Amino acid sequence: MIPSSIKIRHIRSAIAEIDAQGIPRRRKSYRYDLKYGERRYPPKLVISIAAKYSEGKEFKRGFNAVEAKNWFNRHSFEIIEKSHGREIHRILIAGENEESNFAEGRVKYRMHRSLERDQSIVRAAKRERVKKVGELRCDVCDFSFTEKYGELGAGYIEAHHTVPVSSIRGKHKTRILDISLVCSNCHRMLHRSKPMKSIMELRRDITANQ
Repeated sequence: MIPSSIKIRHIRSAIAEIDAQGIPRRRKSYRYDLKYGERRYPPKLVISIAAKYSEGKEFKRGFNAVEAKNWFNRHSFEIIEKSHGREIHRILIAGENEESNFAEGRVKYRMHRSLERDQSIVRAAKRERVKKVGELRCDVCDFSFTEKYGELGAGYIEAHHTVPVSSIRGKHKTRILDISLVCSNCHRMLHRSKPMKSIMELRRDITANQ
């Protein structure tokens, strides 16, 4: 959630800082631009730096590009949507059925990985996420492959099956709501813990160790 302490004066200070220091390559906007005067700025970067002026430190996590865009819209700023961002996601996430084509379940880790590799349900989960929020971010740590790697990372994220394999018993067909989208590191950590942690539990672990 974007800090409520951020005011328009803090936004102007953030923009002035960006004008002076430039936009770091890894923090360029991919989906939206904030248009201020004759220039464009990454909305998330502006919000993050504005928090430094309102709260004393940058605010880099806990909100996404869509939330930043919505904040600026509410405060009557001009936001420009970059059409190529959504189109690249659409191209890379081919349309498939929303249910997998076979009943799943049996041996624990191997079967769990097989569930996660059923590409039709994975693509459907990605497509649904892009439709809802406009981007793909890790459900645990908020990491974005697109923000980190640009077009190379567009459309990429890993799928994690949240239903315990022991409860499936060969009869359950995977649904979108059974899939969480996670980065590679968080995915490994979810599988490393025994019993397997939930998304919320791993998120709390990360917060506790920051």
